[in-house]
Amino acid sequence: MKTRPKNLRTAGILILQIVLFCWMAGRCDASCGSATCPLNNYRSLNTGSLQLTLSREYINQDQIQIGSHRSFVGAIGYDHDEVQTINERTNVELQIGLADRLSLMIDVPFVTRQHSHIHHDQGESILETWRFSGIGDAIINAHYHFLPAGTENNPELSFQAGMKLPTGITSAKNQAGEEAEASIQPGSGSTDGIAGIYFRQPLGSVPMINGEFSVLPMIAGMSDQVNGTGTNGWRFGNTVFAYIGTSYQFVDWANFMVQINGRFQDFADAGSTQEPVENTGGTWIFVSPGLRIDLSDYLSATAYVQLPVLQNVHGIQQTSRYNLQMNITFTSNIFHE
Repeated sequence: MKTRPKNLRTAGILILQIVLFCWMAGRCDASCGSATCPLNNYRSLNTGSLQLTLSREYINQDQIQIGSHRSFVGAIGYDHDEVQTINERTNVELQIGLADRLSLMIDVPFVTRQHSHIHHDQGESILETWRFSGIGDAIINAHYHFLPAGTENNPELSFQAGMKLPTGITSAKNQAGEEAEASIQPGSGSTDGIAGIYFRQPLGSVPMINGEFSVLPMIAGMSDQVNGTGTNGWRFGNTVFAYIGTSYQFVDWANFMVQINGRFQDFADAGSTQEPVENTGGTWIFVSPGLRIDLSDYLSATAYVQLPVLQNVHGIQQTSRYNLQMNITFTSNIFHE
């Protein structure tokens, strides 16, 4: 069992309490949100192992952008001009080790979203707002370990394949009874295919604060999401996600982590919605520093902040200045104590 100085372990427990408070409160200054570039929190599991992760994400899209340059609301005129979207998402993720080389992951999100735009009608400009909550689209993924790690000193290679299922709400409305655009509904109404690859390579040993050594790994991977047709014929553009990162264990119960995350999305298909698809898709690249604290042999807390390095959108879109994420993870083995 890892040893922890009493006062530092107490600090870790306090961090966990703060995370839980933010979670239950729904939002605080350090709350988290729907990251535009998903972070990799994957861990390989042996047969009978399970991992339960509860995460809280936050993203405030309050910066209007044209291409890679900051702009302002209404810079390119349409029948409605986007103003702001605040996304808050709570995820419940269960990962189960079915065999030493095979694991299954199920992810169910709960989405809270605030959205506002200015609608132009016969020379009149009207601010319209929405605030709604509901179940989002669940994801089910299978991971096959082509090269199982065995120990942290060995390389690891795994493949994933899965689907995003149309479990989310697709008819959220505002107080005036007006249905939200298909692009901001909690669910897309589509069934999407997902395939990806994950690689981990130890780079060597590095000293910790106490003079002992820990393994410095490199992780890298990418996934491709091929989106189906959803509500009112709307189809999100196909998306490629990519990341590379590392993790430095500076004490035996804490790690500093950093990732570079990229999202590359094609134009959407409007279907029968008449939404301007020229304002969909683009390229987003973030640097994501984070901290993980192991509160016990089974429980850990993680926090990340995503900072934009490049946001090059198609047309005019809302972007964020930063994204936040917090996780609480419980890991155990149903066959062993």
